[in-house]
Amino acid sequence: MSDATRLPARLYLQLSLRNLWRNPRRTLITLSVMIFGIATLTLLGALNDGWLEQMRTNFILSFTGHVQVHAQGFEASQNLADHIELPEEVTSLMSSIIEIQSWTQRIRSSGLISRGGNSAGVQIMAIDPEQETWVTHMHESVVQGRWLNPGMAHDLLLGATVAQNIGAKLGDRVVLMSQTASGKMVSEIFFLRGVIESGAPQIDRTLALIPLDSTQLWLGMPGVVTDIVIRAQQHQDTDRIRRILRQLLSEQDYEILTWKALDPMVRQWLDFSDAYGLVIILVVALLVLVEILNTMLIALHERQKELAIMLAVGTRRRQIFAMLLLEAVMLILFGSLLGYLVGGAVVFALADQGVDLSAYANAFQFFYMDPVIVPNLSAESTRRILGTTLIASLVAGIYPAWQATRIQLSQSLRIQ
Repeated sequence: MSDATRLPARLYLQLSLRNLWRNPRRTLITLSVMIFGIATLTLLGALNDGWLEQMRTNFILSFTGHVQVHAQGFEASQNLADHIELPEEVTSLMSSIIEIQSWTQRIRSSGLISRGGNSAGVQIMAIDPEQETWVTHMHESVVQGRWLNPGMAHDLLLGATVAQNIGAKLGDRVVLMSQTASGKMVSEIFFLRGVIESGAPQIDRTLALIPLDSTQLWLGMPGVVTDIVIRAQQHQDTDRIRRILRQLLSEQDYEILTWKALDPMVRQWLDFSDAYGLVIILVVALLVLVEILNTMLIALHERQKELAIMLAVGTRRRQIFAMLLLEAVMLILFGSLLGYLVGGAVVFALADQGVDLSAYANAFQFFYMDPVIVPNLSAESTRRILGTTLIASLVAGIYPAWQATRIQLSQSLRIQ
């Protein structure tokens, strides 16, 4: 075929634009479906990302932290005998790791709390009142009374459910009982100074907060701790902090656990939410694929005679394929861009107020969620949405373009 019969790139574009607007109504309907689908997907993706970010942040900052360092075997045994003998060996590294924002130390033990004739099992957590506020948001969950004051050796904070179960009121004297590292049972008197209500059952049903320095004396553990809890600068720094500490600390002496390892249930919920988001993307992508496929096949049926004439005058079949595929690509890109802009505008409009789901606040607190979900349109979500939609749409455009290359001239050119 001579050069005169070849189609220049500019002509491909002109023909594609002309063909798309040959039937404006059909093209606009297709664009509307794409815009609505991509906008909806963008909004749902942003809400899902916002939900996950809230859940991750609230869980990490409730009391777990991003990373915890224990003596080897402590998390499994929960035995005070498995404590960190020289916490300074770990804490001296904190300032050299730029990904670490802050850290605190704790002693964690199971015990029994009693008041009058009522008693309940509790998770005793001895903390440094000031350092704890740098790492977690537990102090923001105090709904009655006040946070622990440094130097007040016998102050106690209880989870709301624990306090209710034993009938304790602010100022009441209660007795805590626990085991020392050697296994000896000891008890001590504390005074209830505050009640914590986080919405998380494992905190509200079991938590008993007491000062670290007095606990070390009470349990005969001067200068030692069971947990060193670390807050990262950003969530994505978690694994890097763990790797650095793993290189600096002896694996025989220390275990280094991220928040995901400390609570598999929350990790599973986050994984489930990621999978849920992917399913939504695939469903919307399938709808877009079907709509593009339908539009292109109808257009192909209407243009069989035109395409047959082009073939008859020497246009190559691969040029027909490229022209029709370009039409699909143009439709996809325009619809995707407009849909993303519409969805982004809705996300931006909701960014300040969020989506208020206060009617379901109790259920959300169970999963560490706030009753107001603020959409968060992340770069990863954007790539996933637009990438999946583009691939699906291209697949839908390839089939009609391929069908066009199989047109039979004798049937398409016959006079009706």
